[in-house]
Amino acid sequence: MLIRYCSLLLILISSTVLLPAHVSAAETSKEPSSTALELKAGDRVVFIGNTFADQLRLNNYLETLMTSQATVPGLTFRNLAWSGDTLKLRPRPLNFGSLDEHLKEQQADVIIACFGMNESFDGEAGLAEYGEAWKQFLQHLSSQKYNGKSAPRVVIISPIAHENMGPPLPDPVEHNQSLEKYTLAMQKVAKQHQVPFVDLFSKSKNMMQNNISQKLTRNGIHLNEYGYWAISHFVAEQLLGKKLESPSVVIDVSQKQIEASHAKVSASNFQAEQIEFTLQADTLPLPAPPQTSIPDSELMEKQPRLTIRNLPEGKYRLLVNGTPVTEARHSDWARGLLLMHLPSQEQVRDLRSNIARKNELFFYVYRAHNAEYVFGRRTKPFGAVSFPPEMETFDKLIADRETTIKAQARPLDETKWGLFRVD
Repeated sequence: MLIRYCSLLLILISSTVLLPAHVSAAETSKEPSSTALELKAGDRVVFIGNTFADQLRLNNYLETLMTSQATVPGLTFRNLAWSGDTLKLRPRPLNFGSLDEHLKEQQADVIIACFGMNESFDGEAGLAEYGEAWKQFLQHLSSQKYNGKSAPRVVIISPIAHENMGPPLPDPVEHNQSLEKYTLAMQKVAKQHQVPFVDLFSKSKNMMQNNISQKLTRNGIHLNEYGYWAISHFVAEQLLGKKLESPSVVIDVSQKQIEASHAKVSASNFQAEQIEFTLQADTLPLPAPPQTSIPDSELMEKQPRLTIRNLPEGKYRLLVNGTPVTEARHSDWARGLLLMHLPSQEQVRDLRSNIARKNELFFYVYRAHNAEYVFGRRTKPFGAVSFPPEMETFDKLIADRETTIKAQARPLDETKWGLFRVD
């Protein structure tokens, strides 16, 4: 029943991004927010909103970035979003519980609210009502203490732009005009309430124009996997308040010097046709793009890179912890090579996989497929007896998975790097 119910909601949908509350939509990301999100150790971060937020749990790039790149430890995430949700209309099954009840159950410290795509189809006629709905919603949230101690810290994320997919899908020009107005309305309310705001509309519009070889969406308004990968870098930088980059290394053979960013180098050894050193990364690398995508060159510059200048002519192979990573000629090493098969990148893939499994387990609890027996009309006599112990088992599985995630979120050990001539 719940699956059929959800499928009806898939017709309605949404999307989003993060930026300063005092910057106009056209100036997206030109300056940092004056009301940056404050994250604290152990915060419970909860996503609410429409399809954009709902499908974060299927792609998990944003949560992976925030988990691995945050300067504070112990962040945990829950996704309470539901495809088709709007600020004022969030239909749920019988006895499902209100948003307040679920936020309290999850003890939300931070709420990331993603709305606006569905509402934007109301056009100019719905704009004033939409702005007023945000004011009322923020006032309500400020009066709550879901964590039992303080009001939640809130972030507003705007919808993405409508991507031009070509016929037979509609021309997005008119809808984008509406989306821009709704984004500005959200920005205005965010500034009034001193709430961090992420302008995903302007950023996604720029991305769509700058990389026409790779679509961000699957139908114009819902991101595909690449879209979530690309957009998540921007949102994470806004939420965390810092530029995200992977550890990288530059070696000058003639000077016998090694410089590293976001990492520390020790025990370097230069010989005639080989170089060896030990690397301790400060952070994990950023997630790699989907394999079949044509990624934006600027985003790829954030991936790990090794540059080696003044190598003698020849072909050289890189080994990390004794495992071959890549090989190239001296001229290619001098230009710098992106590294896509490091042990640390495998750790990031495992981290994202564990986050996906954790989110899947939570989904089975929050949106149980057999809802009629869990909290619906058939709860008694059967559900009230059978399901509480099963839900406790889910809670334990989620807690175990989060223990693994916490351990994987930081670089583990030093790695031994070696470059050897092979021709």
